[in-house]
Amino acid sequence: MKKIIEQYPDTMKALVLHGVGDLRMDEVPVPELKDGCVLLQIRACGICSSDKERVFVTGTYHFPTIPGHEFAGQIVAIADDVEENLLGRRASVFPMLPCKECDACQQEEYAQCRNYNYFGSRCDGGFAEYLVVPVWNLVLFDETIPYAMAALCEPSAVSVHAVKIADIKKGDKVAIVGTGTIGFLVGAFAKGLTDTVVICGRSENKLEYARALGFETVNLTSEGYMDEVDAIAPGGFDVVFEAVGSNPTITCAVDLAGNFGRIVLLGNPKGDLAMEKNVYWSILRKQKKLLGSWNSSYNDRCNDWAVVTEWMKSSSFDFNRLITHRFSMEQYHDAFDLLRQEKNKEFMLKIMIEIGQDIE
Repeated sequence: MKKIIEQYPDTMKALVLHGVGDLRMDEVPVPELKDGCVLLQIRACGICSSDKERVFVTGTYHFPTIPGHEFAGQIVAIADDVEENLLGRRASVFPMLPCKECDACQQEEYAQCRNYNYFGSRCDGGFAEYLVVPVWNLVLFDETIPYAMAALCEPSAVSVHAVKIADIKKGDKVAIVGTGTIGFLVGAFAKGLTDTVVICGRSENKLEYARALGFETVNLTSEGYMDEVDAIAPGGFDVVFEAVGSNPTITCAVDLAGNFGRIVLLGNPKGDLAMEKNVYWSILRKQKKLLGSWNSSYNDRCNDWAVVTEWMKSSSFDFNRLITHRFSMEQYHDAFDLLRQEKNKEFMLKIMIEIGQDIE
């Protein structure tokens, strides 16, 4: 018999994708609790740039689907085989549901699972009032971390993972190409390891925001930006993160790296990519390393999510400042319109959907 902290309804509000471009707020059944799972009352869910593609371009893997994979909430019910001390706890969620059987899963490298499920794209996700979540996927946090901040755990874990792959040493000079949420988070974690961390981008208002957060910046639209780079990192940067996923930004990342530089690719491309011969030669002749970074580690040996929750409690970096816009679920049209804006672009980083009353 399931255990609950208070009675919950039979139906809930959810943002349901019925087809490409057809996102609606529907009243749907609250999902049934299963063995080994909890019922999470979702209080905040961030909109990822990948949600823009899923909702308006590519669709999800089936319809209807509830999108959303960056979420946090409170455990309000547990199955009878789940430890009772989880009841009432706050949690964010590792959104991947690995098969636990393939070669990668046998090594606990779940991000490389060949037969995974995924909240918000392959199965229903976090743009809803409730979601059933396996205990294994829960990332517990305490009441000192607000729900909206905890919903940043997923992009933060992705960023921590990339920083670990870069193997930054004290004294390394680091550049990040990209001024989105991931770029800023990579910068925040990198600053914990070395002194020189530079955000590079084309949007002056985002670069101004980066400076307010304590980063050095380089505007890539400036004619003399390579002179600025030479002044900061003569000979090039030791580590460069590419956090966009386009031909121009990848070329820029290679150009910014010096001899034996490490280039970490974590931008998610929207189409095919090509590499000019001179860029390829630069990699060869200067012996630069291209390193891929995908998702995050979530196992007993290496848990990027545990690192993130500890940082959120103890770091001086203000994660909340990355949330520039907050909407209720009923305002979802406004939230996604802001994400899709083409002209007169309003400054934004993370857009957060907050669910329920008195969000803290």
